[in-house]
Amino acid sequence: MKNLPACKTCVISGFMCSSCQEKLDTGVLTQFELDLAKDLLILEEEEQFSFLRNISFYKAIDFEDVVIFVIGKKDKLKITQKLTNWLKETYNVEDLILIEQTKNPRAVLESMIAPSKLISLNEIFLATGDVEFKGVLNKNDQEAILFTKEELEELILELTSNTIRIEFQ
Repeated sequence: MKNLPACKTCVISGFMCSSCQEKLDTGVLTQFELDLAKDLLILEEEEQFSFLRNISFYKAIDFEDVVIFVIGKKDKLKITQKLTNWLKETYNVEDLILIEQTKNPRAVLESMIAPSKLISLNEIFLATGDVEFKGVLNKNDQEAILFTKEELEELILELTSNTIRIEFQ
């Protein structure tokens, strides 16, 4: 793999360097991400998963029955159905959401609500100089979306460092 959430040596050995241990202690890195990274490194040695050598893995969020898998730009096209099925079976998840690494809240939100559509995303400039976003989704899609309004807001903040307010209309 091109990128991992921790040092390759730390992932393989299970012993953390001071930098990776600090990430783990502060919650930037999770045990789930370390386990997943180790499994992916083992898998990339198999011929059917050799494409993993050219993929970047930045973050994984285990959210009940859903795993959000943050990968490098254009890596979505390289991920095969075999790998998706393997991840679902191995980690016992119903849904796997692939999101390309970006600070753009539109791209992340659209990936998280797919196949539902985003009606609009507006930038709000606050008096403090901060910028927030307001995402408007179709009220009819509310049941189909895997996350609540609050969960979407939390996840967008974690993945992009942008504050967003979600509304259903």
